[in-house]
Amino acid sequence: MEKQDARQGWLAAMQDRSILVPLAWDLGLLLLFVGQHSLMATDTVKAWMSRYFGVLQRSLYVACTALALQLVMRYWEPVPRGPVLWEARAEPWATWVPLLCFVLHVISWLLIFSILLVFDYAELMGLKQVYYHVLGLGEPLALKSPRALRLFSHLRHPVCVELLMVLWVVPTLGTDRLLLALLLTLYLGMAHGLDQQDLRYLRAQLQRKLHLLSRPQEGEAE
Repeated sequence: MEKQDARQGWLAAMQDRSILVPLAWDLGLLLLFVGQHSLMATDTVKAWMSRYFGVLQRSLYVACTALALQLVMRYWEPVPRGPVLWEARAEPWATWVPLLCFVLHVISWLLIFSILLVFDYAELMGLKQVYYHVLGLGEPLALKSPRALRLFSHLRHPVCVELLMVLWVVPTLGTDRLLLALLLTLYLGMAHGLDQQDLRYLRAQLQRKLHLLSRPQEGEAE
């Protein structure tokens, strides 16, 4: 009976203009972000930007991505009257589920920041390109190994799993949050194709950088 009531609630919501209008607005914001993030990453657009902006191409891409993300966050329309896919309402779930979600979110964000040990965020942000250009060292990507280039071609985002945890592990999954989670999950998964060779490379890079961090600094041994 509850399943039937829930199904009727979702069907009624799909005919409610007060729900559909903000959902359509939110969908437009997400498509703006996804479109910008994908279009500016194509070889054609990158070649055009490199022709006119030179070494600032990557920095401009990151700035436009940040702007698109800010638009999504600032103008997102919540749908409080919409149905929910799940909600922790009864005790003890109403207490323990939000706490568990909080802990998992903290762990996910710590893992996201720990990816700095493997990926060169200065290069991802476009700062290293400018630094190398000023010193006449060329393009940093040209100095990467074939294994690193292969990994980058298979990876939509370096913290895909952690972002999915943040998107889905919530005590209440309402209509607008479901739209956000579904679309970004689809987007992250479309070009996320790591294989065993990529995972071995990632593990080797992590072990190498952990070894560098664990080495005693000069003068410490004394």
